[in-house]
Amino acid sequence: MGRLDWSRRDTLKAVGTGVLGIGVGAAVYHRMSQYIVGTNSEDGALAAASLSEGDHGQIDLTSHTSMTLVCGVFSEARSQSLLSRRDVAFVQPDRKLTHFSAPGGTQAAGEGSPPWGIDRVDADVAHARGATGDGVDVGVIDGGIDPTHPDLSGNLADPDVDENHESWTDCSGGNCPYPWSDDGGHGTHVAGIIAAEDGDSGVVGVAPDATLHALKVCSGSGGCRTSSIVEAIRYAADQGWGVVNLSLGSPQESPALQTAGQYALEAGVLPVAAAGNRGSPDSVGYPAAYDEFLAVSATTIEDGTADFSSRGPEIDIAAPGADVCSADLDGYAPRDGTSMASPHVAGAAAQVMADGSGPAETRERLLDTAEDLGLPETDQGSGLVDVAAALGYDSADDGTGDGLGCPA
Repeated sequence: MGRLDWSRRDTLKAVGTGVLGIGVGAAVYHRMSQYIVGTNSEDGALAAASLSEGDHGQIDLTSHTSMTLVCGVFSEARSQSLLSRRDVAFVQPDRKLTHFSAPGGTQAAGEGSPPWGIDRVDADVAHARGATGDGVDVGVIDGGIDPTHPDLSGNLADPDVDENHESWTDCSGGNCPYPWSDDGGHGTHVAGIIAAEDGDSGVVGVAPDATLHALKVCSGSGGCRTSSIVEAIRYAADQGWGVVNLSLGSPQESPALQTAGQYALEAGVLPVAAAGNRGSPDSVGYPAAYDEFLAVSATTIEDGTADFSSRGPEIDIAAPGADVCSADLDGYAPRDGTSMASPHVAGAAAQVMADGSGPAETRERLLDTAEDLGLPETDQGSGLVDVAAALGYDSADDGTGDGLGCPA
């Protein structure tokens, strides 16, 4: 299936040749919406496709689930009529999700030592013991990765091999050597937390020898279409990568994303997701709130719950998320968000997988060895992720590097 890129012009053009034969116009356009229809049979998929008022696409998830998703443009009446079919499990809007991050506070210049979060989760202890995540592939489902950043280029899967990276929304602007390049900075920041190289300067990631794959689903402004995210999860699973990180979400439920999470797990991929930045109880976003995803909340350098972090019973584990320094389009920058917490856990998962564990055992080891911070379970889940403990190393080091320093 090709990319599901929709625009108002494409939609109006599709309506002109759609099954209803209705005329093109603003009034018609505003009566239609983009939906994802989850079907459990070939007949259901055909029925949904026939009712799409224009072009449609399919996401075949039957290799690991019972579902085929039909993505198209439907009137409200037609989308509702599909729900009367026994072989239609759900009809949901193909809504846009957003990143869970914001610019961090002003930080003093650092000397290239590990960012505080990398030290706090004892990734530095693992590095000293030779554990680097080597051999594990991590899909970064985000806004792309800057292939020229000196801390990332060595761990980025070969950019000239088409299968290594994919884009469902093309990079725009003046610095886009590839369609999947980063035009907003968020994906590069996330990638740096996961697997920035361990050099003499700059930053280092949790798993500094893991292999990064850019799966660009978000525009530079941060909008990320549900159908694109589903396709990206399927793509990573079909490639046989070990971990995917999703530093994005929405307050609205999404059975399509839950189905994609099921597909990933059945294929042997562990999906890690940011809990959200709503800063209140019972506010964990989707897809993190689904059991299929490892939901990550955010902590501060003082081991408290970050004010912005979503909380709730769905939280599985916590990780540093406030004033986190990482790679950026212009060098390095701090950011706040559960977007920054999630890649700490994705990097930890890569470390455990490199030690020989599958996705289920990796999840169990991360949760069983997490450090209890004394916070409510709805804030921290099992506790703060601890890379050294998950690998069986001494985890008594609770350092925070040089604090909030960030390379100039």
